[in-house]
Amino acid sequence: MRTPTQARLQILRNLVRDYPGDITTGIVQRRYVAKLGAGDWRAKARQDLDQLVRDGLLILDDRDPDKRVFRLNHAHQGGA
Repeated sequence: MRTPTQARLQILRNLVRDYPGDITTGIVQRRYVAKLGAGDWRAKARQDLDQLVRDGLLILDDRDPDKRVFRLNHAHQGGA
């Protein structure tokens, strides 16, 4: 049985695999609402994005202090 965190991370991995551009917290929030229902998903979206950065799947681009964007790490050897 998967935990809620594992379920969210799978949703996020699928998004990363299928999304053609930069991923933002807002994009993840909207996906969580679509898949998991209404809620305040901002903190969980940021937490999950940070987890995929630690896992090496995403690269964080925070050069713009007003916007954090995440990109697929094409050098990552594991699957999304």
